[in-house]
Amino acid sequence: MKAKLAAFLALMILIAPASAAEIRVEGAQMSRDFACEDGQDVSISGAGHKVVLTGRCGAVNVHGADHIVSFETAREIAVSGIANTVEGGTTGGLVVETAKNKVKATVKAAETAKIDVSGADQKLELTLAGPTQIEVQGAKNAVEWRAEAGIKAPSVSAGGVENRISRR
Repeated sequence: MKAKLAAFLALMILIAPASAAEIRVEGAQMSRDFACEDGQDVSISGAGHKVVLTGRCGAVNVHGADHIVSFETAREIAVSGIANTVEGGTTGGLVVETAKNKVKATVKAAETAKIDVSGADQKLELTLAGPTQIEVQGAKNAVEWRAEAGIKAPSVSAGGVENRISRR
């Protein structure tokens, strides 16, 4: 029985997809370029980093303050903290929370992309390249969007105070 279990586990290890270790940037004031390997996750925390991500990233998490991040492609992006700027190519989903973050990206998912904005004074400039749901809560958040040709307007849910969701 133990031999069969060991053989099964060895086989599972051989056929399991290999995944690269998460890219982690911690501390303060670093400037780095990274090439994501096929779906590699990225975690950026601390303060004042300048990070350039090339390739196809998995989940990109930006936490802390005053980071400047650019990316080519990400499965999803989560931004929390204060005064972070994230610009890039295409992401499949987006969460932005806390305060004064800026995001500029194209949003496209295999199904419906979900965008969740909360906190205060967030500024998003989005190009929608597929079906999208936008939810905005908090105060004084601004979401400007445009849809590529043939793409319907997003489904929008909003609450809070002085939030603005507009087509550009």
